[in-house]
Amino acid sequence: MGQAAHCRDNTTTSTNRAPMNFVRIAACAALLAAVAGCATPDYSPSALTPAQFADPSRGVVLVSTGAVERCIGAAMWAPIYDARTEALVAGQPLLPIDATRQSDFPDHYGTLSALSLPPGRYLITAEWANPVSEPTSQAPAWSFEVVAGKSVYIGEIWRATPCQLSANVVLRDNYERDVALADKFNTRFITQPPLKAMASTLHNGLVGRQTKKSIPETQRRQ
Repeated sequence: MGQAAHCRDNTTTSTNRAPMNFVRIAACAALLAAVAGCATPDYSPSALTPAQFADPSRGVVLVSTGAVERCIGAAMWAPIYDARTEALVAGQPLLPIDATRQSDFPDHYGTLSALSLPPGRYLITAEWANPVSEPTSQAPAWSFEVVAGKSVYIGEIWRATPCQLSANVVLRDNYERDVALADKFNTRFITQPPLKAMASTLHNGLVGRQTKKSIPETQRRQ
């Protein structure tokens, strides 16, 4: 069973998601806002239920996203695609990189997310939230595996060039920091700590709407 849409409480450590303006899912976002009373689905670790942790048919993925500072006009998201179908996974998980209103972290703008996903191979990359923005640089896409009944940490997607039409997006290992924060959000991460399984860089194809198209077919099918 997938994650339901929630709103995070407006506390010092929580994140209210900025409204999605991503064209491909505008209708979905509007529906979620109307039904759930908030702008986007909430993938905070606190939103994961005991049943989702115990579900033997799905796995849990912990990932953080962040940037030096908050951005609005040239904000970026980290979408997750099914590697086989090239479609956004069910639930439309577009994780904000630098579009958060409040940060989960005290020293930068960033979000910690946890997702319950079916087993399989997935791709995560960076795209501009504004669909009319065109990239002036390249950024990698990463692949990761979800194993049924397992929890994994795949890394932090970090944007070092703030609020520009150049990406400079990298994958970093902040396992200890992110797992410690996940423990505070949800004690299930204490009893069921995720394994470190850093996502693998696939390529340096164009960011945005061209990203998944530039991934070699052999890599999508692996």
